[in-house]
Amino acid sequence: MKREMLLTLILTGLFSTIASGDEPVPTQATFLITGLHCPPCTRTVEASLLRTKGVRSVSVDWRTHNAKVAFDESQLPAQALAQRIAGTAHMMGGGMRYGGWLALKAEGTKDEKTAEAAKAALLKVPGVAKVVVYPAQESVGVLFDASGKATSTQLVDSLAEAGIKAHNLK
Repeated sequence: MKREMLLTLILTGLFSTIASGDEPVPTQATFLITGLHCPPCTRTVEASLLRTKGVRSVSVDWRTHNAKVAFDESQLPAQALAQRIAGTAHMMGGGMRYGGWLALKAEGTKDEKTAEAAKAALLKVPGVAKVVVYPAQESVGVLFDASGKATSTQLVDSLAEAGIKAHNLK
């Protein structure tokens, strides 16, 4: 009887620890990968990212040039992940480079006024080098500069301050 009670207490504690969220929920984001020249390039980028601390999973799609990445943003900010993509040795040689643009859904960026507001808000975030708005998809692409620790949360919050509802593309 005592053994059963002890086992029940241990299992209850174990399950409550798991349920309490001690393990951070990974950020799920989409990066547009530039520089992909052939299907084997996708495996090169995937392998590089999977060796990166904080990356939980990655899948690069040759057709769309999108990388779906699950990662712990407390260990690896989105900007650092984009830098890792850019730092991946290109399989075609040293003169070629990969690049990683973070894709965000930004509702209402169909019109020019909202698109410009989104660009302005994102360019204020330290580490953001360039922003491209895709009106048909109501999304934005963010290119980071070479140093910094900007997170996708900072970018989404910056858009929210500008009155634009946004989230990571998954």
